[in-house]
Amino acid sequence: MAFALHWLDTPVPATWPAKALRLSQLSAAGLPVPAGLVTVAEPAVLDDPAVREAITGLLARGPVVVRSALHGEDDQEGSAAGLGRSTLDCHDLAAVGDALEQLVAQREDPWLQAYREDADGSAVDAVIVQQQIEREALLVLATPPGGLTEVEVHTAEGEALAHGVSPAFAGALSTWEHPARAEVQALVDRAVQALPPAEHGHDLEVVVDRDHHPHLVQARPLVAPLHPGWPAFLDAVIAGQQLGSLRGVLTLDAEHNPAPLSPAHAWLMGWLASQRPAAGEPTVLAGWLYVRTLPRDLARGRAGSPSTTTPTAATVVAQLHGTTLPQARARLEQVQRSLDDATASAIADVRTRAEEAFLSMIDTYVGVLVPARTRARRALAVLVADPSQPLSTRGREAYLDVLPATWDIASKSLAELGAAPGVSAGAIDPLPRDEATAATLLGEWDDHLFALGLAPLRAWFLAAGRSLGLGDEVFMLTAPEVDRALRHGSATIGARIASRRETLAAQSTLRPPLRIVEGRPVSFGRRARLRGIPLGETFTGPLAPRADLAALLADPPEPDTIVVLPSLTAPAAVALRQLGIRAVCCEHGGALSHAALMVRELGLSALVGCRGCTELPAGLRARLDTTAGRLLLDPSEATVPESSGTPPRANLGDHRD
Repeated sequence: MAFALHWLDTPVPATWPAKALRLSQLSAAGLPVPAGLVTVAEPAVLDDPAVREAITGLLARGPVVVRSALHGEDDQEGSAAGLGRSTLDCHDLAAVGDALEQLVAQREDPWLQAYREDADGSAVDAVIVQQQIEREALLVLATPPGGLTEVEVHTAEGEALAHGVSPAFAGALSTWEHPARAEVQALVDRAVQALPPAEHGHDLEVVVDRDHHPHLVQARPLVAPLHPGWPAFLDAVIAGQQLGSLRGVLTLDAEHNPAPLSPAHAWLMGWLASQRPAAGEPTVLAGWLYVRTLPRDLARGRAGSPSTTTPTAATVVAQLHGTTLPQARARLEQVQRSLDDATASAIADVRTRAEEAFLSMIDTYVGVLVPARTRARRALAVLVADPSQPLSTRGREAYLDVLPATWDIASKSLAELGAAPGVSAGAIDPLPRDEATAATLLGEWDDHLFALGLAPLRAWFLAAGRSLGLGDEVFMLTAPEVDRALRHGSATIGARIASRRETLAAQSTLRPPLRIVEGRPVSFGRRARLRGIPLGETFTGPLAPRADLAALLADPPEPDTIVVLPSLTAPAAVALRQLGIRAVCCEHGGALSHAALMVRELGLSALVGCRGCTELPAGLRARLDTTAGRLLLDPSEATVPESSGTPPRANLGDHRD
């Protein structure tokens, strides 16, 4: 039986899958697309002498990659990116035959069938057999209209995208320091010109070979805006007269602050930037907290690393345990005593001491803790987590009164929210001497220091709220406004609070970009929808979304659910352990975030940095697949309600191959 065969540099019939059509168009336009052919995705195709001869000719030049080209894949309406499998390193016909067998078997997967349930059953599923380029790097590029070309650079061998490997670099292509950058940008520009127009831009995959030359191996339309919330966010920034603050590179601190800040905390971050410019230059845009320097980079000097005179992590842990934390606790208690039964003017006078306590904490954090952790970073790689005695919960019980649910001065502490000390994991005695354990413990106990530094100012705001009859509404004001009200009163304070409430509610509906480069959004660490950094074992259960840690404590889910959170801050380790949670999926976080570290230590199943998971409704049964790094919805519940804000065809994830 003869099968259809088309070389990529010749026209492919319009009835064939879009994935093959685009590569054919790009190759015919003279772009550097690796040589290859398109044929029917059936194992019997190798019985066709013409197909067999063509593939043999490709194999004579080196290994080939066998890519699926499913009907419905890489369409304008739904990319289904990565749902079809690719097999690398096929060195002979037998390996190609095995790859074809896998593609046919995959089509029977109910998860894939659910995604393609509305596909035309008569349409052909194709396979692309293509020359494999010996690569230095694999680049995933996005080209939104009028925006920066964004890139994720993968240097890992094998199927880095399909396996959810964290990129070696992520950001604007213009900031990628590599000899191939200019040639890659030129290739992107040519590809966009050659491809059919796409409303939201294009998504390209490029292989850079050992000689730094790029080869285009994949092209698909972006089926949704890359930054859907940017216009509204920019409008809010302009309305707040903050357009000038968009300069340089800004990174959203979503791991610690996954919601807009209270006006009180927004003021505190602005005041901190003025008092301690070396503390990362926190910048609040439309209520959301951005930093110009990530915490892990605060200790880096001109040479790119902390000084050799920096104390070891073990030394700093001992200092923190024996001196720094007790001193911070003493400062808090002194402020609290000064506020007891104080008059309004006396409360106002305590503000300076509360601010000094906060700055003292910042100075210790930036000057001592961060350098010690940075120096010990290499040691962290050799630490083997022990879920039976997780470091992330050690000593937490003594700080429940100050550890906040979110890092906002308006946030209640875990104790205020009802978290009671459970079976104590106990203090570490003796304190660790090895750098790996000490550095990990330092990364947890810095929360205690930060909480104790924040607590005096929170106590001051609360005392002022009681004196002014405002209660927690006092956090809708800045410290100078509260100070004036304590000393002179304010007839307009009620209207101001009401206005701030409306503004905060509006800010909560915004979708801030993860990174802003010179006034334009960039998807820093961009991952496909419903994909994240996988940790632990695969887990199946109903989704249990919670808005934050406070909601988790107020409405504890069953242990057999997948808890969905915007982010997982370090204080959540206490709640997770006490509630018996077994699986977590959070929108934000990286491979070295607190969330990832805690999940490893607690032995949980998790996806960290899983974009779009918080938009899914409660109760949907899902598979948290930690092999592929995907959150997959049960095929029997494949239609996501429109109210969730999730496109119905995106419910299985917009996965890459």
